[in-house]
Amino acid sequence: MPKRFSWIIPNQLAVGSFPHQTTSASQLRREGITAILCLNEEGEQPVPDDIQHGFLWQRVPIPDGFTGGVPSEEQFDQALKILNRWQRKGHVVYVHCLAGVGRSASVCCLYVAQKQGLGLEDAIAFVKEQHHYASPDKNQVQVMRSYLASTDE
Repeated sequence: MPKRFSWIIPNQLAVGSFPHQTTSASQLRREGITAILCLNEEGEQPVPDDIQHGFLWQRVPIPDGFTGGVPSEEQFDQALKILNRWQRKGHVVYVHCLAGVGRSASVCCLYVAQKQGLGLEDAIAFVKEQHHYASPDKNQVQVMRSYLASTDE
C-alpha cells in the first residue's frame, strides 16, 4: 500500500502518497480502487506501468507547494471535473501527489466542500480527520478559497 493511504469517503474516495512499489497496484486493487488521479508534475516521479495501465488513470499536473509551487484555479477545476465524472460512473478513486500532504489533500477538500456543502475550513477539518497527514499550505488554501468563491457565483 502506498504510504499515507487514507479513505476520505469509504469505498469512494481515498487519498495518499505516490504509489512507488509495484506491489502498490495489487494493494490498491484489493482496496477496491478502480481509478487513480495523479497530481504530480511530469518528470517528478516515474509512474509505474502497472499503475498507469492497470487502472483508469489520469494526470493533472499541479506544482508542489513544498517546493514553492502555487496551484491555479484551473488545475483544481480540471482535477475536480475528472473526479466528479469518475464518481458518477461509479469508480472508486485514489487521489495522490508525491507525499499525500498538500496537493491531493487540497483536491479532496474541494471535493468534500462541494459534495457535502461544507465551508472550506470545515472541509479541511473533515479531510484532516480522515487523513492526518493532510496539510494544505497557505497558497493552496488561498487558491481553494478563491476557487470555491468563483464556483458559488
